[in-house]
Amino acid sequence: MSVSKNAYRRIIVLGSGFSKSFCPQMPTLRDLNNLVPAGIPDEFPHFRDYCRKFLDLCNGCKDYLDIETLATSILSAQIFPGERERLYHASLRFELLRFIANAISHEESLDASSAKVLRTFLRRCVNCSGAGARDTLLLSFNYDTLIEKAIYSDEELSWQVAVDYGVRIEPADRTARRANTGRTVDLIKLHGSLNWYALKGVTDTLDLNSVCQVEPGDRSFPIYCEDTPIYIPMAHAKESFLRGSLFNLLWSKADYYLKQAEDIFFVGYGFPKSDINNLEFLLRHRERFKRVIVYEQQGHPDLERLQSLLGKKMVICEDAKAFLSKLC
Repeated sequence: MSVSKNAYRRIIVLGSGFSKSFCPQMPTLRDLNNLVPAGIPDEFPHFRDYCRKFLDLCNGCKDYLDIETLATSILSAQIFPGERERLYHASLRFELLRFIANAISHEESLDASSAKVLRTFLRRCVNCSGAGARDTLLLSFNYDTLIEKAIYSDEELSWQVAVDYGVRIEPADRTARRANTGRTVDLIKLHGSLNWYALKGVTDTLDLNSVCQVEPGDRSFPIYCEDTPIYIPMAHAKESFLRGSLFNLLWSKADYYLKQAEDIFFVGYGFPKSDINNLEFLLRHRERFKRVIVYEQQGHPDLERLQSLLGKKMVICEDAKAFLSKLC
């Protein structure tokens, strides 16, 4: 199959295991679940109390207290007896989203060996817009800005390479330094990003013209740092986030590129059974899957489930950084 000049030969799908491999402090869904409720900081009192009351209702059984269940319950609430309850749920929603974003956002620099492997990997993923067909697309389910920081913190990369999100997201700070060489790391973030914000005054529909990019070093950062970044939380109630053109266009582009690609790899993404939409979205392209890299102990139920789904030869049980270091 020949690749269209408007598509990619290779797509690498990234999950939370990819980020955690390079930054061990980065939580996976399992880590976030372990933070509830005892690990919820004091700055989120309504969300913490809600979780504690929920735990009491469940007779102390934490099996019902996972972040997906809590987020679905909070985000799907539509009917309130009065204004007090509506405002209370608004604060719950705000604290839930801030809690997840704060837990995933890490300012620590990568250690030297991790940074070297990641930057070498990203250099191999660079596309040149003037060279015709683009070779590599990174398709990520992560919100974190690990890849962006790896580029911006490297003097050579930051001047030569820009991140192409697949849609035009203007920087809030128009004077911020941006590479303009035609060389890009193409990164579609299907669930949003912790450096994307709604423009001031926008409260609901997330259209492309109402979203901006804000980096910690930008002059606009103090204006936006108390706002909640744009991302789809781990919940089954996602309808409100899919209004407008932003996520609709991102998912449409990803679907087109997956149909056109020759090779599809997965690094740190374990096909979670809780998200049926993602499974259907990806599995219809399974004839072009090449490798699935996950890091689980042999015999772990998640690994056995994945091997049953895709076949043992397809699944490689290895740390993402170790796997990529051999490729680079």
